[in-house]
Amino acid sequence: MNERTDHEMLDEVAVYALGALPPADANRVRAHIASCPECREEYNRLRSTASLVGLSAETIGDARFCPSTLLKPRIMREIAKQSAPARDSGPKMWPAYLVAAACLAIAIVSSMANISLSAQNRQMQTELSRSADASKKLAQSLSQTRITIADLLSSDAKHYDLEGGQIVTRGSHLYIAMHSLPQPPRGKVYQAWTLAKGAKKVAPSDTFVPDSNGVAVVPLPVDPRTMAAVAISVEPEGGSKQPTTKPIAVVPLT
Repeated sequence: MNERTDHEMLDEVAVYALGALPPADANRVRAHIASCPECREEYNRLRSTASLVGLSAETIGDARFCPSTLLKPRIMREIAKQSAPARDSGPKMWPAYLVAAACLAIAIVSSMANISLSAQNRQMQTELSRSADASKKLAQSLSQTRITIADLLSSDAKHYDLEGGQIVTRGSHLYIAMHSLPQPPRGKVYQAWTLAKGAKKVAPSDTFVPDSNGVAVVPLPVDPRTMAAVAISVEPEGGSKQPTTKPIAVVPLT
C-alpha cells in the first residue's frame, strides 16, 4: 500500500468510525483494519469519540427537543454526494477536511440541542422555583390569616375603639381592624404610626388601603406591650418618614 493509499484508507477509517460508510465500503474497511495495525490503531482512537459525538444529539432526553436520529447519516450522505467520483474515476475519496467538517457539523448541532435542552431545563427550574416561592408565600399568608382570626376573636384580646374600626391587641400582636374606612384620595394611602412608651415622636409603620367595602385588617410589626399609642394618617403613596397630615385617629393603648 503506497503513501497515497495509506492516507486514503485512514480517511475511510475515520468515516467508518462515524458509522457512515455504505455496507460494501464498510466491509472492505473492516477487513483492512483487521490486517493493518496503523489503521486499527486509528479506528480504536476515533471510535469512542465518533460514537459519542454521533449519539450526543440523539440521546439528550425528550425526543421532541432532539435532532432527528438520522442526523449523522444525513450529513454523511451529503458529504458522500459532494465527494463521489465520476463513474469512470478511481476509488471514492474521503478528503480529511470533509471528515472533519462532518464531525464539526454533528458536534455543533449536538451542542445546539444540548444548549436548547439546558435552556428549557433552566426555564423549568425557574418556573418550579417561582411556584415554590408562591406556595411558600401562600402558606405564610394562610398561617398569618389563621393567627389573625384567632387573635381578633379571642376572649382575652383587648379592643380600642376608633371611628370605623378598632385597634386590637393580644399578647405580642397588634392589629388595625377597620370595617368602614373610606377610600383615600387618589395617589394617597393610609399609614400607621406607633408611639413607643417614653418616646417623643411616632415611628412610621405599614401603609394600607381598605377594600371596596372599607375593610382593612393590618397586623403591625411591633409589640403592643411596649407601645403607648397607635395613630393613622393619610400619606402619599409609598408612605412618609414623618406624618404630613393631621392624623385621622390617635388611639392610646392604656
